[in-house]
Amino acid sequence: MKYGIRDGLLRKPFDELFAEAHRLGFDGVEFCIGNDYRDSLLWQPGGAAKLRAAAESGGVVISSLSPGVFASVHPALPDDAKREEGRAILRHVIESCPAAGATDILVPMFPRDVAEWTDGTWARLVDAFKEHAEYAGRHGVTLDLETTLDARQLATVIERVGSPRVKVYYDTANCTNFGYDAAADIRALGERVGMIHAKDTEKQMLGGGRVDFDGVDAAMREISYDGWIVLETPTGDDPSAANARNLAFVRKLGRAG
Repeated sequence: MKYGIRDGLLRKPFDELFAEAHRLGFDGVEFCIGNDYRDSLLWQPGGAAKLRAAAESGGVVISSLSPGVFASVHPALPDDAKREEGRAILRHVIESCPAAGATDILVPMFPRDVAEWTDGTWARLVDAFKEHAEYAGRHGVTLDLETTLDARQLATVIERVGSPRVKVYYDTANCTNFGYDAAADIRALGERVGMIHAKDTEKQMLGGGRVDFDGVDAAMREISYDGWIVLETPTGDDPSAANARNLAFVRKLGRAG
């Protein structure tokens, strides 16, 4: 098992970020890209290589790249311009992965109108990810979908895309908040689970909310999950202490237990 943390949770400037992650015992850092993506390090000349060098100097790796902006420009949207912007963003992030030393991208999609999607919308989504998967494969990258889709819908999309380069980024709190059974989902998705966000509900420390972590633990063992568990957890007034506590919690999950 490998353990990561989203960069903002470390609450450190860039030049201290990765050493802090290493000091706390993390293996990697998830590098986040917001709506102002054009100002991101990855859009600067040589930025991806600089990111990798900073991580390696600090003693960790880049566990994944997280273009949060993609949630507002995903392929299921009816707006052609937004979809094209999303396509360009994701291709740029895919292209950045080798230089950054990353092999996974968190691909966020949180549509609220899934029940109203037509067959044409689903087809447009699948066709887009067929293209993205082919491009990701050329760069040795896996696209991990974090989304409001339920496990059955995710499994169907992945089956229709037909590429091992598209998997699921399972967020334990998000899915619990959506009313899904996290343990049952993880079992059902099986090898389709590419990465896991460890997070509890109500902005609680891990174990303090409604996520059934005993069930998640059992499900992870059942599918022999041995990938990344990345913290997306509250930090409070003492980020170092909170991150260390949450890391100790996730070290008990799955095959690491």
